[in-house]
Amino acid sequence: MSMSWHLETFARAFCNKFTVPSDIYVVPTCDPDSNLPGETLSQRLSQLKTVSEGLNGNGERAWHASIFSGVFKGQPETAWSAALLLLKGVTQAQTEESFTSRRPALQPMPVNFQDSRLALKDLAGILFKEFKEKKRNRDLVAVIAIGQIALEHIPPEHSPRHSTLIDLADLLSEQFNKKMGKDDADESTTSEQAVPKFMSPDEPHSKTILHEGGDSLHEGSRRGGSMADPEETISFPRVVLERTPPLDQCRPLLDLANTFHKQFQKEGTESSIAEAVRLARAALGIYPPGHPAHTQSLDCLTHYLETKVRKEALPTHVGGPAAGPPSSGSFDIEAFIEKVVFEKVKTIPLRLLHTPTGVLCGRDAQISHFKGSFQYKQLLSLASLLDTQRLKMEIDDVLSEYFEFVTLSHRWGRGEPLLHEVQRKSVYDLGGTDGEAKLQMFCILALRRNFQWAWSDTCCIDKDSSAELQEAIGSMFSWYYWSSLTIVHLPDVFDAGSPVGSVWFSRGWTLQELLASHTVLFYTQSWSLCMNSDAVNHKMVPALLEELQNATGIAKQHLTNFSPGTGDARSRLHWASSRRTTRPEDIAYSLFGIFQVHLPILYGESAHNALGRLLAEIISRSGDVSVLDWVGESSSFNSCFPVDLTPYQKVPHFQLIPSDPSRRNNLDPEKAQKLYSELGRLPRAGFVNSKLTLPSIVHPVTAVKLRGSSIRPLRFTYEIYASRLQPLNVALSVELDESVDSYILVRLWHPKSLSQQTNHGVEALPELLEKFEQPFNALLLKRLPHNEYTRIASDCTITVCVQDLASILDSEVLIPEIV
Repeated sequence: MSMSWHLETFARAFCNKFTVPSDIYVVPTCDPDSNLPGETLSQRLSQLKTVSEGLNGNGERAWHASIFSGVFKGQPETAWSAALLLLKGVTQAQTEESFTSRRPALQPMPVNFQDSRLALKDLAGILFKEFKEKKRNRDLVAVIAIGQIALEHIPPEHSPRHSTLIDLADLLSEQFNKKMGKDDADESTTSEQAVPKFMSPDEPHSKTILHEGGDSLHEGSRRGGSMADPEETISFPRVVLERTPPLDQCRPLLDLANTFHKQFQKEGTESSIAEAVRLARAALGIYPPGHPAHTQSLDCLTHYLETKVRKEALPTHVGGPAAGPPSSGSFDIEAFIEKVVFEKVKTIPLRLLHTPTGVLCGRDAQISHFKGSFQYKQLLSLASLLDTQRLKMEIDDVLSEYFEFVTLSHRWGRGEPLLHEVQRKSVYDLGGTDGEAKLQMFCILALRRNFQWAWSDTCCIDKDSSAELQEAIGSMFSWYYWSSLTIVHLPDVFDAGSPVGSVWFSRGWTLQELLASHTVLFYTQSWSLCMNSDAVNHKMVPALLEELQNATGIAKQHLTNFSPGTGDARSRLHWASSRRTTRPEDIAYSLFGIFQVHLPILYGESAHNALGRLLAEIISRSGDVSVLDWVGESSSFNSCFPVDLTPYQKVPHFQLIPSDPSRRNNLDPEKAQKLYSELGRLPRAGFVNSKLTLPSIVHPVTAVKLRGSSIRPLRFTYEIYASRLQPLNVALSVELDESVDSYILVRLWHPKSLSQQTNHGVEALPELLEKFEQPFNALLLKRLPHNEYTRIASDCTITVCVQDLASILDSEVLIPEIV
C-alpha cells in the first residue's frame, strides 16, 4: 500500500472543520519483529518526503514529513505507532497558541467531539493492556504518549478518567525504572494524586482502586517521586480516608499517617509526626488485640513514637483492612461490669502509663479507657447471651488481658522524671534528660509488644505521700509478680553479650524484681536485646539462666519459679548480702516483698533498725533461727541481729563427723525419751517487747583460761570449758570476766528439726542423736540483770562439739530472753 494513500486517508479523517495537521511523524509500517536495513529506511523516508511535498498544493494542507527521534532509533515499530504519534502531533498543535512559520493556525476542536475523545480513551486502554501483557520496551514511549493525549481530552466529568490516570502512572513508573528520569517519577506521582478527584463516589470498586493508587503513590515516592508540594502529597490519602466507611478506615488511616511520617522525615516538622501518631492511635482502636490489622497499627504507632522521641527518621510499614463489632448494653449490665472492673484495678498499680498516648492514668482514667475500648463494647454485646456466672468469668478473662502491664527494672540515673513532671502531659513530649529518654523507650517497647499499660517506679508513685509510698513498697513485689513482662534496662552493657556484668546485679531493689518477674528481657544501653536473642523470656534461655545462677548464687528453680515468704530465710538473706542501696534503710525495705512481710516504712530510721525490724518479723512468723547463724558486728536493735547484711555472705559449713550407730546401744532410753519430749514441747523463737525469745539447748560455761592476747587486732585467746562440750580454744574480741557462771553457750533450736525427721517418737531418737553428734556454731551469751541475756563476741566463730552421746541425754533446755 503506497504512502501517498496513507496520507490521503489521514487527510480525509481530519477534515477542515476540525483541524489541519501540519506535521507528519513517520515510523516504519513493517512487521514489528522484522529488521529494516538503515539504507532501505533512508530511501523510504526520502521517498515519503517527496510524496508529502507533492501534496502541498491540496487546499489548505501544507505537509511536512520528519522522523520522530524519540521513538525511531533505527528499529522498526508497529504500524499503529504511526497513527498514535500523528494524533499526538495533532493535539499538540491544537493546544498551542502560536506556531512556527511552518505551522498554520488551527481551529479549536468542538465540544461535541465526545465520541472521538472517548474512543481515544478506549484506544489508550487497549494499548495499556497490550503493553502490560507483551512488555515491548520499544513501544513504551508511544503508549505513554497516547495515554497523555487521551488524558488531555477525556472530559473531567467522565468517571472512567481515573482508570487512565492509574494506567498512565504505572507506565511512567515503568519508564522511570528503566531511565531513572525524575520527570517520569514526578508525573507518575501527579497522576496518582489526581485519581480521587475524578472518581465517582458511586464507583463500585472505589475502595480497591484507591488503595491500589495509594500503593503506587507510596512506591513512586519511595523510588524518587517529588514531594515538593506537601499538601498535594497528603491530599490523596486524605480523600481516600474521607471516602472510606468508619469501620474500614484502618488502612486509610495508616496510609495517611505514613504520609505525615514521610513529611516529617523530609522537613522535620513536629506537627507532622504528631499527626502521624494521632492517626495511628485512631487506627489502633478499630480492631481488637490479636487481629492482624491491630498488630500492624501497633507496629506503626510504636515506630512513630520512637521517631518522635528520638527526633530521627526510621523505616516503617503500613497497610491492612478494618472492621469492628457493634455494641449494646443496659445500665444494669454496665453497672455490673464497672463493679468488676473496679475490683480488678485495685489489684494493679494505682497509676499506670497508657503506652499509646504516653499519659499517666490513675484508677478512674484506667476504667475510662476500658469503657471506651473494643473489649468493653464486646462485653456489652455478649451480656444478653450469658448468665451472670458466665458473664463474670468472661469479664474476668477480658479484664486480665486488657490490663496486662509491663514493669521497668533499672538503676536510677540522671534526670529521672517524677510524678509531678509527667502529670497531665504525654511522656512522649518530654525531652532533655537520660531518664526521660529511658522512660520513653520503655513505653515504646511495651507498646511494640502489644501492651498498652506500663509501670515505672520513677513517675508512677507519689513519693511525697507517705501513705502511697507505704502502699507501693508493700505492693511492689506483687506488681512485678503479676506483670506480664519486666523490661530490664542496663545502661552499662554496650554490646549484645551477657548482661551479668552489669551493676544492676549489685543493687538491692533489683533482687525482688528479678525474683518476682516471671518473664524478663534484658536490654543494652542502646535498647537492643542482650545476647542477640529473639527470646520472649531470658529466664527461659538455658545459657543465660546458667549465668544468672552463677552471678547471683540463686538456684535456677528460684529464678524461674520463686515463691515469697519466710521459708529458707538464711538463703534469701545470703542472696541480698552483697547488694547495696542508695538509701541505707532500703536494704531492708527492698526485702519486704521477698519475705512477704508488711511493715511500716520509716525513712530516717537507721539501716540496722530497719533490718532489725525485718529479722524480728521473720523470726516471729516462722521461728526460723537460721537467720541468727552469722558472724560479724552486732546491732543495737538486738545483740543477736547483725548491723547489716554483710555477715550473711558466708554460708555456714561444717566438716561432718562419721556416725557410729554402735555407740548408741548403751544409752538410757528413758533419758532419750525425756529429751525428745522436752524438745517437742519447746515453742518457736519469737520477738516480743524488743526481746528475742530463743528456745535453746544450754551449755553453761564452767571454766575460762586466758592463753594469750593481741592488740592489733584486739583479741583474747581463751580455753573454754562448758558442760557436756569438749574443751575449745577460741580467740574472742571481748575480755571475759572471772565469774564464769554468767556465761552460757547455746545451741539454737527450731521445732521443725523434729518435724523434718524421717521417723517420729521413739523411732526418731537415733536420727536425732546422730544430728546432735555433729559440730555446731554456738552463741556465747552473757547473763544480765532481770534474767536477760546479751550475745557477746559475735564477730568470732565459736564452733563446738559434744563431749559424748551420754552427755547429750542430760542436755538442759532453756528459753532465754535476749536483748
